[in-house]
Amino acid sequence: MESEHESRGVGAFLPELILAAVVLIWASTFVITKDALDDFTPYSFIFARFSIILALSLSVLAVQSLGRGWRRMWHVDRADLPRFVVSGLLGYTFYQIGFTVGLDHTSPFSSSLLIAMVPLFTLVLAALLGERYPAGAWLGVLVAVTGVVVFLLDRQTGESSLLGNALSAGAAISFASYGLVNRPLVRKYAPTTVSAYTTLFGTVPLLLIAVPDARGQDWGALDTSHWLMLLYMAIFPIYLVYIGYNWVISQRGVTATSAGLVVPVVSGILSVIVFGESFGPLKIAGAVVVLAGLMLIQRTQMQMAKRARSAATPRQAAEAKATS
Repeated sequence: MESEHESRGVGAFLPELILAAVVLIWASTFVITKDALDDFTPYSFIFARFSIILALSLSVLAVQSLGRGWRRMWHVDRADLPRFVVSGLLGYTFYQIGFTVGLDHTSPFSSSLLIAMVPLFTLVLAALLGERYPAGAWLGVLVAVTGVVVFLLDRQTGESSLLGNALSAGAAISFASYGLVNRPLVRKYAPTTVSAYTTLFGTVPLLLIAVPDARGQDWGALDTSHWLMLLYMAIFPIYLVYIGYNWVISQRGVTATSAGLVVPVVSGILSVIVFGESFGPLKIAGAVVVLAGLMLIQRTQMQMAKRARSAATPRQAAEAKATS
C-alpha cells in the first residue's frame, strides 16, 4: 500500500519532473556546444551533429512508414515543396549557423537569453503579416527590448561580442520565421514527415557549407566522449525533448510553455559552474527585464488563445487541439 501511494505521488508530479528535465537539456545545449567548440570549428561541429540528425530523422520516418504506409508518410504535395524548403532553410540552415557560430563568439548566457526572444520576434513578424495583438503584448515587446539594451550595455563581464550577439539574435529571428512558415505544414502532414523533410532541406545546405571545415577537422583525434556528446546533441535536444515537452503540454496545458523562459537562467547557472562566467549588476538587471517582457508577451498570447478556444465551435476546437 505504501509503495502504491508513493508511486501515485511521483506520478502526480511526473509532468513537472519531465518539464524540469526538458529545461535542463535545453539549457545544457548552450554549455555543451560552447565546450565542444574548443575541439571543433563551428562548421565541423555542425557537419558532425547534423549528419547524425539527418540520418536519424529519415530513419524514424522510414520506421513509422512500415506501420502507417509509405505513401502516407513520404508523400507531400508539389505545391508545398517551396514551403518545406523555406522552412528547412530558416529552421535549420540559418538558425544553426546563428546559434553555433554566434555561440562561438559570445557566452552561453548571452546566447540563450537572445535566442529566448523567439516569442517577441514571432509576434512582430506575425503583426507585419496582418495579425493583430492587444496593447499588453506590445508592452511586453517594449519591456523586453529595453531589457536587451540594458543587458548589452554591460560589456565588462563575461565573454561577449557584437558579432556573437547579432548572430544569436539572428538565430531567434530565423526560428520565429520558421514557426510561422511551418504552421500550414504541421496542420496538414504528420510531425515526422514535416521533421524529416525540413531537416533534409535545411541540412543539405549546412553540410555543403561545412565541408571545407569538415575536411580540415582531425577526426582521428576525437575520443569516445566526443562521439557520445555528438549523439547526445543529436538525439536529446531534437527528438526526446520534444516528445516529453509535447506530452507535458497535453497534461498541463499551454502554460507549460512558460518553462522556456527558465532556460536562460539555468544556462547562466551552468555557465558559471562550467566556465566561471561572471555577471555584473547591469547584465543581471537587463536579463530580468527581458524575461519580464517575454512573460508579458506569453501571458497575452495565452489569453488570446483561451478566448479563441472559447469562441470556437466544438469542431473547430477539436481541430485546433489535434494540430497543437
